[in-house]
Amino acid sequence: MTLTEVIVVAVLAVLVSAALMSFALYFAKLSKSTFSQLKFSRYTKKAIEEIAKRVRYAKRLEVQDSGTRLLCTDENDVTCAIYFSDDDDNPSTLVNNRLYYDPNTDDDGVDAIMIGCYISSVPSKPVFDYLDRTSAVEINFRVGDPRDDPGASFQRETGPGPQGVTVQTAVGPRNSYLD
Repeated sequence: MTLTEVIVVAVLAVLVSAALMSFALYFAKLSKSTFSQLKFSRYTKKAIEEIAKRVRYAKRLEVQDSGTRLLCTDENDVTCAIYFSDDDDNPSTLVNNRLYYDPNTDDDGVDAIMIGCYISSVPSKPVFDYLDRTSAVEINFRVGDPRDDPGASFQRETGPGPQGVTVQTAVGPRNSYLD
């Protein structure tokens, strides 16, 4: 082999290696984005199931604190609370924004259980909204990055575009006739 042939083979090997590396990096970023979306979907499912279970078996519902706290009283007159908490009062730091479930608001010895994380509110809508005993509870929140901002922390990990799930649903109580 001549020196020219060796140089041509080396250049081709470098080009093929660079193409394979960029292809691998692209798919790594794509899989990270997909994993992130699946993670947010799982968090959303857990939160919605917990909220729906409490609302369905409530005989009395009450929304407090400008729609961030929902009280559900069951047929045994035990009141539980589901509430949104932003521990640092900064909505852009999603790691501190959570939904909690307090199984008995009258018992201070029972700790609240986190049922949702990376929560943000839907603009111009309360997290919980309830008109009267004949209506369903409207639930509005977002799990994941709420902005399409290239500088957002989730964007650096998963690439451009909002990663997350927006929840806008309603759940009605089955037992409101007991009240």
